[in-house]
Amino acid sequence: MRVFSHIPVWLSAAALLSMTYSCSKTEVTGQQAGIAFSTAVETKAPVESSNDMDAFAVWAYRSDDAATLPEVEMNGIEVYRNGTGWAYDNVRMWTDGIWHFEAMYPDPQSLGTDKIGVQFYIPKNDGQVELDGVSISYFDGTNADADLMIAKQDRIYNSASNPDASAVSLSFEHLLSRVGISVKTTTEDLTLTSLTFKGMGVIGAYNTKESGEDKWMLLNSVSELESVVPTGTFEASLDESPLPSDGTAVDVLSDLLLIPQTPGTGAAGQYPMTVEVTYTVGSGGAETKTLTIPADPVWAPGRHYRYTLTLGTADVTLNIDVVDWEPAEDNNITW
Repeated sequence: MRVFSHIPVWLSAAALLSMTYSCSKTEVTGQQAGIAFSTAVETKAPVESSNDMDAFAVWAYRSDDAATLPEVEMNGIEVYRNGTGWAYDNVRMWTDGIWHFEAMYPDPQSLGTDKIGVQFYIPKNDGQVELDGVSISYFDGTNADADLMIAKQDRIYNSASNPDASAVSLSFEHLLSRVGISVKTTTEDLTLTSLTFKGMGVIGAYNTKESGEDKWMLLNSVSELESVVPTGTFEASLDESPLPSDGTAVDVLSDLLLIPQTPGTGAAGQYPMTVEVTYTVGSGGAETKTLTIPADPVWAPGRHYRYTLTLGTADVTLNIDVVDWEPAEDNNITW
């Protein structure tokens, strides 16, 4: 039996779907009349493919036609790995109508209410403008170790004409940016003694009225959280042995999963985002340098940013590499 902390989920219309969890597990395949799911991303932080995933949450609403008010069919149910496939409790059967599915990895219940607040909105038919789908009212990314992903899929099911009861295929997209710091040198006997990366926003909201559709907004305070750290600080753990003098880059901070944002330069009241390094050359004294991360490039979801510092006897320079996180075909899930 699994026990989870409560994650609040609010709906903009229709009643909450009553959910129960049982200790019996039912595996679902696309050959059955029950709704099944499939994916192509697996679980670790950061997620490189669907093989790194162990569980995610699914919401769904259904309407009889485009003119009727949708009803909630799945309210953040946990879909978990079952052997080589995916399963969930209390299998929901296909019924005629227009279906909309949304999924989030990881299941927000696994993070806890002290880290994330998730709401699910469904469209209204009374003309009121309202958010649609999964919204994150707050996310605490202070530890930079949670890889948030989201997927959406629509399906029209008609039992009278070639009903499609195949597994719902979910293609997950990363919501966060992946950031790392590397150092290199061509100077003999140069030892990096400390490196601190700080100044980035680590608390944010996603897909809210305030942030905008499918966008992030940094937060300075959150009523649901007892304390909020406005900016993050990450210190490298170093062995204090000399760096390779052949110019080989050494990762000292890697795979930081951070909220997409424009690096602050200290202008217009921003917190500057900086890297501070201290190093020695031979038996000489310590040198400390501070570099401000440039505002360009802006961090985007699903992109990997590698900042490389070149250390020398006279100065420290900065180079930036930006690459895709991973091939898009690795992020598909069928369940």
